[in-house]
Amino acid sequence: MSKKKLIEGEDIPFGPPPEEYSYRCSHCHCEMKVNEAIIDVEIGIAEFEGRYHEDFMPVLGCPNCNQETMEFVKE
Repeated sequence: MSKKKLIEGEDIPFGPPPEEYSYRCSHCHCEMKVNEAIIDVEIGIAEFEGRYHEDFMPVLGCPNCNQETMEFVKE
């Protein structure tokens, strides 16, 4: 099977890969990349609850210590 050469202006199936954000737990220091879809949902919830502000990045639940302590880490 030969590789298809990408042509400028041609659509890529499913679009580009999702962006991932670095998060670290402030309690157990677990680090992981979080898919942008999860961040988008959490931002939507914050907007609905009136907690959203410019540059808002949600605090997430840590899969390691099971606490709401995963914070965005600027790279």
